[in-house]
Amino acid sequence: MSDAPRLIEPLLPDEVRVYTLNSGDSATVRDTARRILAVLLEIAPAAVELFETPKGKPLLRNDPGLHFSISHSHDVSMIAVTQVAAVGVDIEQQRVVPNAETILRRFFTHEEIDAILSDDNRDLRFIEAWTRAEARVKVRGASVWEAATPDPDSTVTQLVAPDGFAAAVAVAAPTWTVYQHDISTADILMS
Repeated sequence: MSDAPRLIEPLLPDEVRVYTLNSGDSATVRDTARRILAVLLEIAPAAVELFETPKGKPLLRNDPGLHFSISHSHDVSMIAVTQVAAVGVDIEQQRVVPNAETILRRFFTHEEIDAILSDDNRDLRFIEAWTRAEARVKVRGASVWEAATPDPDSTVTQLVAPDGFAAAVAVAAPTWTVYQHDISTADILMS
């Protein structure tokens, strides 16, 4: 994982680039994603053509081979981009989820449930497991509430997240390398 932004460099063939942005504002995150995609496509941000599937997954009309995903929680967002395959990213603020055990029993395996419930830090483990599940389901463009079973062909990894958050990224491919970058809106405006 790298700390330096690589906004102007092309994506490597096996690279999944994840940007952590210091804003959770939807308009700012969407504008930032548009600017990142524009740099990668070598076009003006206004020329980036985004659309959403009926389930709300954002897609890029300019280049269907350039995949991206967006997630935000409170004042932090993540944007994942790759040419590997469909991608999903999720970030969640760590918190106590009152109905966590019910959610676990609906969506997770017995092994995952036992590991989470027996952990001294079960609230954090639940949020970590939730971000992994949500990232895998976002690969398909659905929500966890609609799709209890994530894409079996996707692989997932936990990301380094800011303090108080958990995050994960999933890709519909068996092998890939993730590079993480912390950015600010000023970084994007200067690119």
